[in-house]
Amino acid sequence: MSFKFTLLIKIISFLFFLFSGIIWKKILVNENKNYHYIFFRVTATLFFLLLIKFYFTINDIEDFNVISTPSYYDWVICIVTCLFSFWGLYFYTQALQNGRISFITSLNGISPFFSFITSIILFNEVLNISKYLSLILILIGLFLHQRDKWREFTISKEVFYTLMFTIIWGISFVLFLIPIKVFGVLNFSIILEVCVFASCIGLLVFKDKRIIPPKLTDQHLWLCLFMGFLVAGGSLLSNFTLTLFPVSLNILLGLVFEVIVLAIGLYFFREKLAKKDWILIGITTVCSVLLLL
Repeated sequence: MSFKFTLLIKIISFLFFLFSGIIWKKILVNENKNYHYIFFRVTATLFFLLLIKFYFTINDIEDFNVISTPSYYDWVICIVTCLFSFWGLYFYTQALQNGRISFITSLNGISPFFSFITSIILFNEVLNISKYLSLILILIGLFLHQRDKWREFTISKEVFYTLMFTIIWGISFVLFLIPIKVFGVLNFSIILEVCVFASCIGLLVFKDKRIIPPKLTDQHLWLCLFMGFLVAGGSLLSNFTLTLFPVSLNILLGLVFEVIVLAIGLYFFREKLAKKDWILIGITTVCSVLLLL
């Protein structure tokens, strides 16, 4: 497959996630529980992924990158990775519910650092000076941004939730490569959404003592259905390009995506950023560039 075509697929996946993020921000209301929305979104995503699976099956189209028959160990690694990744989505929606999409997306620019740390642990990769400098800078930036709250031994919900999903998704970014190479892109995407669905059921049983959340408004249900379509397409295409592009190129493209989301947050949502927010965004941008060196 040519580089230009693969790049086009990557851009399309970013657009899918971009629009789904905008919808998330529009429908998440502070008094409602975020996993109620996730339940309906993931149900729709599974529906579209299973439709694609059915089409592949009746037309004898093989799944992408299946190289072996999964073992018990492969299943354990896959399911644990997917369940771990769910909490990234959980904290991501919590962040959107309590913060500004422009600030959240910008701070998420440090997620590549956690990807590199995971690569060191799993694949014995070595960090160079620029990556260590990136870590030092972001720690300084976070300290300066939250210095008033550090004195009270607290941290804003916006920063806490963003850091949580940034760490989880930064680690998951590398871990996904392991099950994708065994199960294939489509099969893994379905397993991932099944685990998200199961996690939602678990939260509903544990917190709400029920297995189905209260019905949303008709408008929100249609938006969740549309998000399900966007996430199905975005996840499938993103996981596919993850196996074709090097990590550094995926990171670089992600930075471009974050700049676009920052502009959207400032323009469409009329979000206000203080001087300290811009300083942290600037430091995060510098750190993200250093991670590529």
